[in-house]
Amino acid sequence: MSTSILEGPASVIAANEVRALKERHRDWPYPWSYPPPSWVRVTAGADSSGTLAVPAPATPTQALLYTVPQGYIFALQAIVVEYLNSGVIGVWNPGDAKWSLTVNKPVGVASFQGNYVQGFTNVDVPLGTLQIPWPLVGPELFEPNDAVRVEFTNTNLAQDDPNFIKAILLGWRWPVPMR
Repeated sequence: MSTSILEGPASVIAANEVRALKERHRDWPYPWSYPPPSWVRVTAGADSSGTLAVPAPATPTQALLYTVPQGYIFALQAIVVEYLNSGVIGVWNPGDAKWSLTVNKPVGVASFQGNYVQGFTNVDVPLGTLQIPWPLVGPELFEPNDAVRVEFTNTNLAQDDPNFIKAILLGWRWPVPMR
């Protein structure tokens, strides 16, 4: 093994390469697949904010709202939308209710320029449970200040007390890289 000392322009080039390598070391190659070093866990709706009393039929209602903080990107990895009948998992037959995942689309405002998240429009079955969230094959990414909502519409679920809808969004957020 031979060792050589770089001199002149070659030493400047080598020093620049070492500096660039050190800077790239701080980058995380796939922050949507694996949380980067500066990540923050997101469990939106795990508290009471994700619990909604079953609304009247044909009334679109916001079940959960998570706003991505300024300066962060949010990777949604798993979701829970289920019916709790008297505090236990209830029976939700296809068509008894519908829910959608939206971004920047307030509930009940037709002309707003928000969107439905692809694959989560008028879903007529529950997804996930409180014990086992529904994992997404690939995470859904949201930008800073995006308002992510679970919109729920009851069709045929009992409104007896205490019947609830529980919505939870799970994932992580990380600071937007400064370039």
